Amino acid sequence: MDHYGDELTLRLSAVSDIRPLDDDETLTTFMRELVTRIGMTVIAGPLVATEGGTPEKAGKSAVVILAESHAAVHTYPHLREVLVNVFSCKPFRESDVLAEFHRLVGDFEITERSLSRRGEEWPRDLTAARQLWSGQRAAA
Repeated sequence: MDHYGDELTLRLSAVSDIRPLDDDETLTTFMRELVTRIGMTVIAGPLVATEGGTPEKAGKSAVVILAESHAAVHTYPHLREVLVNVFSCKPFRESDVLAEFHRLVGDFEITERSLSRRGEEWPRDLTAARQLWSGQRAAA
């Protein structure tokens, strides 16, 4: 691999079934199933938090810290929207991520999508990486 990892960001709109988007237990289970399907290892979480307020801003955030990086979703049931972020140093398939969301909420439209290659200059040698980190901390 010629870069550190891939970061997938999605905005899913016109979600068919919004009920799972406002349920802590369902989101916790979903996050575990999502990371299992894409072959990642959970270090911490999932953690689900509720954001109150006006319907346009109310929803849930679910995050899981992975050995390979992280996965997060932010739900807005009243808007029928989900924002997704998966970042991993281990390759994963976008189609698997989308399949899990279809299983969770049924149909949806992908209204925003970005797949970024992160860390193209990332050192492969751990000694070089430690020197880079130390140099950046000393300069700060």
